[in-house]
Amino acid sequence: MLKKILFFLAFSLPFLLAAQEDTTVLILDDLQFDVRSVKMNKDTAIVDLYVISSLRQEREFKMNTYASTLVDKKDNDVMYSQIQMGRVRIDISDRQNYLNHILTMDIPVALQFKVAGWKKENGPPQAVKIVFEDSREPGRFRQIKVQLQKS
Repeated sequence: MLKKILFFLAFSLPFLLAAQEDTTVLILDDLQFDVRSVKMNKDTAIVDLYVISSLRQEREFKMNTYASTLVDKKDNDVMYSQIQMGRVRIDISDRQNYLNHILTMDIPVALQFKVAGWKKENGPPQAVKIVFEDSREPGRFRQIKVQLQKS
């Protein structure tokens, strides 16, 4: 009987350990997106993320600013007032289509979205949609939806 139990444990242990892995980490195109914080400051929603590249060489991160939005509780897209990545800051009034930043392997870079005039009836932001250029196929854009609220 003891041999059967040991055999069962030896066979099922990898599956039990795999079930405990963090499945909330979002990785797309060798980029990891981590939520740092979500804040409401009067009528301004502020979402702070980290973007981490796992590529061995430096890479350009090119984000489409007009397609990247915050998502409210009714699943409506809300345009940013300001996006900042590292030291690069873009205001909506700049009318800039892309935000470019060079990422280095395993060095987190802060990415912040601000929406001024956020309405209370929208509730807190639920997600961030980020649209960025594929690292292997220039001209092809990918979208990731980063959930801000834990389910």
